Order: sequence, then C-alpha cells, then structure tokens
Amino acid sequence: MAARLGTTLKRLRNEQGLSQEALAYQAGITKNQLQLIEAGKASGRRDEPASSNPRMATVVGLATVLGISASALLQAAEI
Repeated sequence: MAARLGTTLKRLRNEQGLSQEALAYQAGITKNQLQLIEAGKASGRRDEPASSNPRMATVVGLATVLGISASALLQAAEI
C-alpha cells in the first residue's frame, strides 16, 4: 500500500514537472518527508522495515498541490 502511494505521487509529481523540493514546500512538508513517502518508508534508517504511513493532512496537502482530491490520489494508488 505505501509503495503504491509513493509510486503514484512520484508519477503525478513528474507529470506536472515538479521537483520533490517544490511539491514538499507547497504541501507544507519537508523534502525528506516526501522522499520517504515516495520510497514507501517510515524513516531513512536501513534497519527499520516499517512502511510509510503519512497523516491524512499530509495526503490532502500533497493532493491539493497536485490539483486532485485526496480520494482521487488514493484511488489512483489503488488504496
């Protein structure tokens, strides 16, 4: 699930010509947070296998910047 969301976010971001930094800034999160979400990881630690679980507010912020609803983003990721 987390990997699909990350892959979908990356695809939509690239389609709109946005850098990770630009999308993250406009969504109110850090570039590092976006990198982790796109990678489907909860942290950058190699020994931590937990998957990404972004807050709904984060998903809404990212979707808004991408010009879609949060539900459309989740549907695109087949979640």
